[in-house]
This record gives sequence, structure tokens and C-alpha cells, in this order.
Amino acid sequence: MKTKSLTKVTLLIIFAMSVITAVTLNSCQKEVIKPKTSTGLASANDPMASSEAIMNEVNNMIFASSGSKNSKGMGQNFNLSDTTGGVIVAIDTISKPHTVRYDYGAGCVGSDGRTRSGVATISYDNQDIRTVNDVYSLTLQNYTISGFQVTGLNGSISYTNTGTNSNGNLVIAETGGYVGMTGSFLDTVNVNYQYEWVAGESSSPLSNLQFKITGSMYGSAEGNYAIDSITSPLIKNARTTGCNYYIQGTKYSSVNGTNHVKLTDYGTPGGCSGQMAVTHNGVTSIQNQ
Repeated sequence: MKTKSLTKVTLLIIFAMSVITAVTLNSCQKEVIKPKTSTGLASANDPMASSEAIMNEVNNMIFASSGSKNSKGMGQNFNLSDTTGGVIVAIDTISKPHTVRYDYGAGCVGSDGRTRSGVATISYDNQDIRTVNDVYSLTLQNYTISGFQVTGLNGSISYTNTGTNSNGNLVIAETGGYVGMTGSFLDTVNVNYQYEWVAGESSSPLSNLQFKITGSMYGSAEGNYAIDSITSPLIKNARTTGCNYYIQGTKYSSVNGTNHVKLTDYGTPGGCSGQMAVTHNGVTSIQNQ
């Protein structure tokens, strides 16, 4: 793979399962590489909280764009907590599948206050995720984020464009999982989500996107297990000025079958409030997304 120096990367997150942010690294020695283009957090005893934190990080990575007019892809020019230095970035747009590799080494501290270490690699055949049958994958190798109970994440999640559904909307299937460690415990997260692209698909550049999300997620931590099921489709805005939030839908979480039952309602307060109502063991509170 032939590369040349890349002095600065500008990123714009277009879709995530949590509040979408664009932040910059402020430590670690800089060495960022770009090849020639081709011609063509959580509570230790709450496994679902841990799983949700991991998936927020993963989705922030994969659903990203340089924000340029011609950019249609995912995972391009993305480096969470970039861009003034730190991570080594290598992009291969010659061989297939194409890859974008982020090597955080022993650790880089971002302006979000978190230290990331290890390697994250995004691979894909077609940069435009709107291409039917296109597959993106995100592989983590010994990936660790400060503030997360689980460390040393390994595994892969794929994002597959399965074509249009009966509503005429593209559907992206997110499947796969990761394993890591919390102390001496082996922790897992596995996801099976469907993202129906309900708005903004034809925008250029991509803007005012909206997805309807269904499916479930499984997580385990410190010997406990949890299932997180979407009980009413989640409506997620993305790349919408002032409103990059879930605005509707509910999900139900249970730990060890019945313990720590939690219901999250994104329709309360709803709209662009950026808040949600969380009912945990019968007690409801309004929390930020």
C-alpha cells in the first residue's frame, strides 16, 4: 500500500447511537498517513450499560464521513477524538476490501478526556453504503477506552446493505459482537439491529438523515447477562443541525432475566430535547442521551 503524509483530518459524525460529537486529540506524537487513491461506561455490575457504551463508540466510528461534497461513505477520515495528533491512520483504497486502520498505540488522550489504545480497522468494498449488498465491518484489536469497565475489546461487527424493504427504503443490518475483560471476567456484547433509512438517503451532501431502528442486543459483564430489546422502533436523527438525537421509540432491558429491569422512552420529553425518560426498577428520571 502506497501512502503519503496527511497533515490534518476534519471529521463530521453523521450517525451514532448516542449524542454525536466531533472532538480533537490533544496529546500523543503525531504520525498520520494517507495512501494514494484508486482510479476508480458503565457500571461494572450493569452489563447492558457496558454494552450500550461500547456500541455507542462503535457506531460513532463506522457511521462517519469526511463531510466533503463527494463523500458518500462510512468510516472515511474518521478518528474519534482526532485531529491534532496521536493516532496513526492508514487508508488503502487500492486493494479490496478497502481498509481504514486506526492505531492508537499504547494510548492517546482526546479532548473528550478519554484515552484510547489498541487498533480499530474499518473495511469495505464500496465507499457508498447506499450500494445494495455493500458490507462495512469494524474490527477491534485489544481496543480499550478509559472510563469503560471492559478492556481489551476484540471482535468484529458488520453493516450490510440488504436492499429495499416493502416501504421502498434501504435497510442496513448490523450484526456481530465483541469480547473483552472486566477484571478476571470475560465480557461480551452481541448485536442484531436493522436500520431502515427513512429520510435523507438522496441528499448530497448527506444531511438531515433519519433511521428507524429495530432489533436487540445481548451483553454480559462480571457473570451477569442482559438483553436489550427495542419494543417500539427507535427513530434516530443524524446530521440534523441541533437535533442529532433519538426522538421516538422505546427499549426494554433486563438483567439475569428479571433483575434491574429498565425501560427507556426516547419520546419523553421527545423532539429535539436530547433527553429521554429512563424507568429503572420503577423509578423514572429524565436523562441526557
